[in-house]
Amino acid sequence: MMTMLADASARSLGGLRPLMRHLFCRLLLVVQSHVSIPRATGLAQCHLLTCCGRMAPLITTEVARMSNDQADVSAKLAAPYQGPSSAVVVLLAQDEQEHVTLFGDRAVAQPCAPEDVVFEVGSITKVFTALLLARLTVDGDIDPNRPIGESCPAFSGAPASLTPRRLASHTSGLPRLHVPMWKAVIGGVGADPYADFDRDDLVAWVRDWRPSQPPHETSHAYSNLGFGLLGEVLAVSLGRPYPDLLQEKVLEPLGLNDTAIALTDDQRKRFAQPRATSGKPVVPWTFQAIAGAGALRSTARDLARFSGQVAAAMDTPTTPIARAIASTAQPVVGLGPKGDMQPMAQCLGWLAMVLDPSAPRVLFHDGGTAGSTSALYVCPQKRAAIVILANRGVAAGLLSNLKLMWSNLHGVASDHFASL
Repeated sequence: MMTMLADASARSLGGLRPLMRHLFCRLLLVVQSHVSIPRATGLAQCHLLTCCGRMAPLITTEVARMSNDQADVSAKLAAPYQGPSSAVVVLLAQDEQEHVTLFGDRAVAQPCAPEDVVFEVGSITKVFTALLLARLTVDGDIDPNRPIGESCPAFSGAPASLTPRRLASHTSGLPRLHVPMWKAVIGGVGADPYADFDRDDLVAWVRDWRPSQPPHETSHAYSNLGFGLLGEVLAVSLGRPYPDLLQEKVLEPLGLNDTAIALTDDQRKRFAQPRATSGKPVVPWTFQAIAGAGALRSTARDLARFSGQVAAAMDTPTTPIARAIASTAQPVVGLGPKGDMQPMAQCLGWLAMVLDPSAPRVLFHDGGTAGSTSALYVCPQKRAAIVILANRGVAAGLLSNLKLMWSNLHGVASDHFASL
């Protein structure tokens, strides 16, 4: 269902076992989409090459002159996302400089500049849901370590492993999806898999679920369901709808005016029609109780603005939102060999990567729906970021997802930041 679902969380880079786990998660993703073949439509892991070769960039905008190296990096980053009738926006940012390139369908950017085109961002939403938890923790509204069964009467009786913090770090023991994987594989999940799953359904699901054994606090299993539950727990606890709470506590303080779940008329005019890997239009995904896992839409400009604030918060977190940002970037569970925090660790929402001893630390998340794919890399040390947005469901196709997986975008991003 959601590549956003399969996120890079499974991409531990050390040893055969992490690689096999990553491959398996990718295949699970593929199982979740809705093409004739089981596909992965995960918000978080959507990345594989399209069946088309590299397309030439059609539009380039920049604050400073783009070097040959930057142009080459942008092309490498865009290549796995490109395909028929679709577009890819790549933004490279450092300090106040931004370099934006549009690859593919130029019509996508006709209503506006490429950096202002609105895309589904899938599982990148999880970064913002985790940030909402952190902000409410800073404000004293939520105890992140209190079981939800104690804090929310609606979820009374829920296992003690279901705390907000463990939901935000994928250590709650919850499965990836709210439907059994075998059902997703055999019966499919429909064109809009989360549209009809509401709070009552979620409450009933949690009431009936019991883990086979209590999950350890370092047991990591990527869960879209877990982040959907987190968003609902925060909403119930504060007595506010999740979208309103996210807007007030996170998006508005950060000045992210083009990041939203429900789009304005102007944003709808700038919205990139989601497309399957074939180029065929598919419906944008809609959410109820799983909104916290992948409901946001955003632009390259907004995500670059957010990235700058993430970098600044690592230096001097003086405001409540900055302190919240800084807390989400702290490693919680090591995903390296024997649980090591390198080369990859799970933070609250974010994944943290150090792919080489000489490389700077990078925060990362990606996302994917049936018709859109995204990735966000932030390097606080270099005050730099990479944003990749595409209206092509790369993660929803088995072949395109495999190509994406083998394209080594993590390495390209890490090398780019190291060169700055």
